[in-house]
Amino acid sequence: MQNENAKLINSFFTEVRITDELCESSIFKYNESISKFLSITGDKFIGDLGNEDFDTFIIEMKAGGASGSRISNVISAMKKFLNYLKDKQIIKLEVDMDKIRKPKIRKKETNYLTEDEIKMLISTISNDLEDGEAIRKVRMMLLVIFLLQTGARIGEALSIKIVDIDRINLEIPIIGKGSKPRNLFISEDILYWVDSYLAIRKSPSEYLFVTLNGKYVWKQTDVGRSFRYYKKKSGIM
Repeated sequence: MQNENAKLINSFFTEVRITDELCESSIFKYNESISKFLSITGDKFIGDLGNEDFDTFIIEMKAGGASGSRISNVISAMKKFLNYLKDKQIIKLEVDMDKIRKPKIRKKETNYLTEDEIKMLISTISNDLEDGEAIRKVRMMLLVIFLLQTGARIGEALSIKIVDIDRINLEIPIIGKGSKPRNLFISEDILYWVDSYLAIRKSPSEYLFVTLNGKYVWKQTDVGRSFRYYKKKSGIM
C-alpha cells in the first residue's frame, strides 16, 4: 500500500507546484503532516480511510501530548489532500469529508515586541557581529531586517528563492496567505544583507535562507530557536 499511497501523494504535490497553490515551505509541512497521519493509521490505503481513522488519529496524538493546534493542522492537510483526490476523481474515498472532526484549539495571546525591544534585538545581533561575521549571525540579521521592512510572514520569507529577488524593481514575488500572489518591496539595506549573507554562505541551494551546512531550507522551528536565543541575550522578557 505504501507505493500506491506514495504515487497519490506525489501526484498531489506535483499539482500544487504546477498551480503555485502552495509554496515550498508549505509543501514540506503538508508532506510531514500527511506522513504523520498515515504512520499512525498503519499506512492504510488512502482510499480505504474512514472517519474512524481520523478519530483514532486524534486520540493517539492527544495521548502522545500533541496540542489541538498540531492535530488540527495535520487534519487540515489531509482534508486538502483528500479533496484533491476527490475533485480529480483519482480514487474513490470511503471517508465522509463533512463528518471529519477536529479538536478545539485554545487561542494563544500573541506577544509583539515593542519598538524599544526591536531596537534592543537588532543592537544585540549587531554587537554579536562585531565579534566576527559568522554565517548564523549574518543570516539572523538579514531575516530580522527583512521581516521588519517587508512585513512578510516567516514562512513567506523562508520560501524565497534567490532568483526571485528583483534587484532592479526592488521587489520579490511570493505566494502569500490563502495562496494569493503578492509582491514584497525591499530596500537597498535588505540587498546589502542579502549580499553579505550570500558572500559567506557555502551552499548551492536555490533558496535564500538555508541551514548552516547549506543542505536544507531553514525551518521555522530553527528560526524560533534563534529568535529565543537573541531575545534572551537582549534581556527582553
